[in-house]
Amino acid sequence: MDTTTASRRRSRRSLGLMGLALVWGAAGSGCSKHEAPRTPPPPLVGVVESRRMDIPVIDTPNGTTVALEQVTLRARVRGFITERLFEEGSFVKKGDLLFVIEEEPYKIALESAKAMQAQAEAAVRKAEQSKVRETSAARVALDVAQLNLKRIEERRARALLARNAGSQEDLDRAEADRKQYEAQVEADQANYDQAMADYEIAILAAKAQLDAAKAGVRDAELDLGYCRMTAPIDGRIGIALVKVGNLVGPGQEGGSYTELATIQQLDPIAVDIRISSRYLDRATQLVQQKTPVELTRPGVEGEERHQYNGQLYFIDNFIDETTSTFLSKASMPNPNGTLLPGEYVKLRMEIEQLKDVVVVPAQAVTESESGPVVYVIDKEGKVAVQGVQAGLTTYQGMRVLFGGLEAGVPVIVEGLQMIRPGMPVTVQPATLARPVETPTTAGADAPTEAPAATDAPASAAPKAAAPSPKKAEPAAGAH
Repeated sequence: MDTTTASRRRSRRSLGLMGLALVWGAAGSGCSKHEAPRTPPPPLVGVVESRRMDIPVIDTPNGTTVALEQVTLRARVRGFITERLFEEGSFVKKGDLLFVIEEEPYKIALESAKAMQAQAEAAVRKAEQSKVRETSAARVALDVAQLNLKRIEERRARALLARNAGSQEDLDRAEADRKQYEAQVEADQANYDQAMADYEIAILAAKAQLDAAKAGVRDAELDLGYCRMTAPIDGRIGIALVKVGNLVGPGQEGGSYTELATIQQLDPIAVDIRISSRYLDRATQLVQQKTPVELTRPGVEGEERHQYNGQLYFIDNFIDETTSTFLSKASMPNPNGTLLPGEYVKLRMEIEQLKDVVVVPAQAVTESESGPVVYVIDKEGKVAVQGVQAGLTTYQGMRVLFGGLEAGVPVIVEGLQMIRPGMPVTVQPATLARPVETPTTAGADAPTEAPAATDAPASAAPKAAAPSPKKAEPAAGAH
């Protein structure tokens, strides 16, 4: 038997077996009963009962660290720097000597000013001891006596002439002498009045010169004092902008003064916050209450919290019309100098307390065309849709509701993608991602552990009695 014949026989045998199998299959299917489709079991969902809690409204504005006080040292006199008495980057105390500018030219100027003062003092004494008044008065008295004598001689000459014992010439001479001395007395009196005025003026002028000389001495003392530059505040000094041996001082023709170094107060340090003008009333209240603030900043392994808490303390006196914001400040203790000016940081502050409000897990609230809704379990164990008035405030993963739902209602948290309204479901307690504080109202089962303050975003919401939900309104409007 060749190979071709054997292959044909195997093919006919295979076809026969396939036909027999089809016959058996047809017979079996004709004898079996038709089974009804099986109903799937109700889906399993996780629920959490709504509850009441006191919710802190937390705001997390961004800010920039700035020095509470900053002073730039400038050279107010011209000269060469002879000494630098500090280490760059070190902390200095108020009154510490930092720079010395060559003092010799200003010591000489001071000695010259003191000599001018001594000269002016001598001029005052000379003016006060002047005898010009007495001299003028004596001259007036002498001329008055001579005038009286001439008057007597005139009367005598007139009497002799009347008795024909004298001549007209003698009378005329006596009368002329009398008139001469009358004029002399008038001139001497004028000289006396002028001497009196000159005496007072000379004293005033000498005293004015003395005042000018004293001012010159004070000016020279100030210039000499400016040669020794001390720290005006406590703080950390930066790099020396000008080294020893360089010429410093005001520029030519009253130009700018040379900057030498900058001192910044770092403890406490301030944080600038730009806040929208619509939150001015609330920010003012928070500043008046000296609201505590926490500070976080980028670190090597993520956000790092500053060791010390600060407080709000300042609101500026105008609103920037270009941005419609105003400046507020927080003060942060910084004893270790771990914060430096110019760093972008985030603050965290409690700006309000919502008392005894209804909360549900944030993931339970979904948005629909008609607004926020939650899925609840009705009395028949079926899914029902409940419209709610949900605020934007969240705390420890719980979202605040201002209407539409009371405490103690089972709310579906897990399995939302498998349900629809009216569907029966199998219920089990949901597992929350994080524990929640004990509610203020009894009757809600929840963990009793109270964790640290949450970093969940939160903003000011209306009070619990508000008729409608409002958007959270943080004190710091600019994040």
